[in-house]
Amino acid sequence: MDISDALDKARRLLYDYMPMEDEHWQVFVKDIRIRRFEKNDFIIREGEVEKYLSIVLDGCTRHFVIAKGQDISFDFSFQYEFNCAYASFIQQLPSKFFIQALRPTTLASIPHSFLQGLYEAYPESNKFGRTAVEQYYIFREEREVALLTKTASERYRTLLDKYPEYVEEIPLKYLATYLNIQPESLSRIRSAESKKRSAS
Repeated sequence: MDISDALDKARRLLYDYMPMEDEHWQVFVKDIRIRRFEKNDFIIREGEVEKYLSIVLDGCTRHFVIAKGQDISFDFSFQYEFNCAYASFIQQLPSKFFIQALRPTTLASIPHSFLQGLYEAYPESNKFGRTAVEQYYIFREEREVALLTKTASERYRTLLDKYPEYVEEIPLKYLATYLNIQPESLSRIRSAESKKRSAS
């Protein structure tokens, strides 16, 4: 993957959150850290403090907790999406969950200390941090409403339509906990959806 091209793509995607002139972007991008992780590497563990607000340049990650001995996935970050333990990042307190790479993953990571300095030097940059958090909570609300109003099949289809390349790679057990269903039920849904798409 060409990092320069990926960063240009990230800049375009970030424009609505933080429009920047070339001079401003050069200041911003020089402190972005490109971090690479192999499949199953931990990006952050429960109890660690989140030091970065990251964008997934390539790959995907899962966010999960261990509750009563059970591994429960509650979020995924796909290409060109934010990846962060947000509460930990904002408060600089220990994370309450894990983030793990599901495939070889490259992150463009903005250090917390740099972002704070950027806010002071360029007040307009405050919109970036605020909007990133707002988007996260909008996503969380939409997911919670979907869990209450949509069937498991509908939730799976929505995810598959949006991220077909990644969803088929996610292990069944992780996807099942994310959708709040049993692996056996998800297996039946996957099979039915595959037949439906093959016939169309």
